[in-house]
Amino acid sequence: MKKLIPIIAALLFLVPGRAIAQESGLTPAAEARQANVLETMLISSVASMQSGDVDTAIKHLEYLNKNFPGNDAVNYWLGISYAIKGRTADAEACLQAAAEADSTNLWYQDNLANLYFSTGKGEKAAEIYLDLMKKAPGKYTNAYTLTLLGNQALSEYKDSLALDNFEKALALSPDYTPAILGKSEIYRMQGNIPGFFASVEEMVQNPALNPSAKCDYVNQLLQHIDYNFYQLWRPQLDSLVSGCASVHPADSSSLRLAGSWFYGTERKEKGREYFTRFVQAYPESIDAQFLQLQVLMDEGATARQIIDQCETIIRVGGEKNPRVMPALATIGDTYHQLGQEKNAFKAYDRALKADPEYLPVLNNYAYYLCLSGKKLKKAAAMSKITVEKDPDNATYLDTYGWILYNQKKYLQAKPYFKHAMLYGGRDSAVILEHYAKVLDALGEKDLAKSFYMLAEKKKSGQ
Repeated sequence: MKKLIPIIAALLFLVPGRAIAQESGLTPAAEARQANVLETMLISSVASMQSGDVDTAIKHLEYLNKNFPGNDAVNYWLGISYAIKGRTADAEACLQAAAEADSTNLWYQDNLANLYFSTGKGEKAAEIYLDLMKKAPGKYTNAYTLTLLGNQALSEYKDSLALDNFEKALALSPDYTPAILGKSEIYRMQGNIPGFFASVEEMVQNPALNPSAKCDYVNQLLQHIDYNFYQLWRPQLDSLVSGCASVHPADSSSLRLAGSWFYGTERKEKGREYFTRFVQAYPESIDAQFLQLQVLMDEGATARQIIDQCETIIRVGGEKNPRVMPALATIGDTYHQLGQEKNAFKAYDRALKADPEYLPVLNNYAYYLCLSGKKLKKAAAMSKITVEKDPDNATYLDTYGWILYNQKKYLQAKPYFKHAMLYGGRDSAVILEHYAKVLDALGEKDLAKSFYMLAEKKKSGQ
């Protein structure tokens, strides 16, 4: 019942008497009955929509729209229902009809403008909001609408108008992130890089803004720079990253961003400092523990240290958590590198118990079984799953083809190597050599010789 109270109140406002009591020749009593039917069905329809049964709401609202044409409230709620179902053209038509039926109801126009924005019709939406700002400046002259207008002007390459709207938005709400980012985007597009960095720095240094959102934005920026930009503007980029971490020193996203940036740009000691703070602050974070594993592997830690760190990740995440699968796989790979085949296979079995179709483990397990000459049938069954699930992966194709070769199924192996050649296999000396041996076994000596030569060139770095 709590959900129906605001709905009923809204409907009493949205269904004006004039929309019901039209000149139909009915007696006042009959008109009253019709009004009651409309109001009752409308309330029921909206209740259905609010409870998630949008199809029933649409069915009833379409009936009302047919029998009470031109009613603004019916059109409005039918438009909202259509929008929920993704029927944007129908939603637009109904919301337009609602706005035309009652031009005094600004909420209709507001929702129509939002629909226009969501469907890429920003120019139409901007027209409505400009009109709303004139009709009700106290309600619609705000950071949200001004930023929407700014973004629309920006999309039309009207930089001055866009900047004016963003500045007005920030005058009303200095912390409004979309306006700050809009302003910085104008500077970037104009090539005013100092202005761009000043604007982003303003956002970064604001402690009231969401740290995760800030880090996401800065990270996206870092992902799209080239080496020359990095060389020219490294101090400013460093300042943005350090700023996130200094303004939010205990935030996980800030510490992760700073650690990854400095470690990845060869300031490894500084990167490790941030990673250490991240792990110390969030010892139960899988992300933090995986970063610790990455550092250990990158810096040549002992096999025992790597295995222990993987076990920490598994403890933190839980044995059957899909996110710990890389750690389970790494344990098996590490044991194999140590030559401890029995422990490696035991680790792979443990991983497959958690996820029987984890492709990296299936591939490595199958390949190492093949190299050992053991259980080729088991190896083939595991490897077959990988090429079925990821048919364009050259590594998986090579493994399955090589197992077939070792089973002396040369003709069956060839298509997998041919397919691997199309998806990166030519970049691997091992895959090229495997293919050459398959061709050799099939008696295709000249073609085999050419692939042997390609493999040798790859080995020599040519």
